[in-house]
Amino acid sequence: MRRISLWVFALAAVLAAGIGGYWAGVRGLPVAGLREWLDGEGTPVTAQPKATGAIIYYQDPDGKPAYSTTPRQTRDGRAFRAVRASEDVSFEERPPATADATPRRILYYRNPMGLPDTSPTPKKDSMGMDYIPVYEGEDDGSPVVRVPLGVDFH
Repeated sequence: MRRISLWVFALAAVLAAGIGGYWAGVRGLPVAGLREWLDGEGTPVTAQPKATGAIIYYQDPDGKPAYSTTPRQTRDGRAFRAVRASEDVSFEERPPATADATPRRILYYRNPMGLPDTSPTPKKDSMGMDYIPVYEGEDDGSPVVRVPLGVDFH
């Protein structure tokens, strides 16, 4: 009999906590300390390095694909998040920094859209995109496309 009453008490406590949490969430009541543990999506926050550099652009605070070059607010009055230079995404492959870093020699510049057009000097294509430099040791003449590790295409 005692075991059943413990189970009933535990079930009642879990239900009360669930209903209370739902009620607080629907009404938008803040829970002290919860923001420090979880981010806006309910996943644990990981330690991230402090953003540095100049502000490049401003992004919607919810992560939606809305950007601005000047400070702006959402329709509900929240400020857009400033994105600094260290946070900006770059898809360019950067060579690892070494103590004896010697500049690599550029062989030629290739069309960014994959066309067979090359140039011995930097230039732009018909859409205004910069030609991509091809460094010594990168071009082996094969039709294989290399994607650097860590590039996320989402």
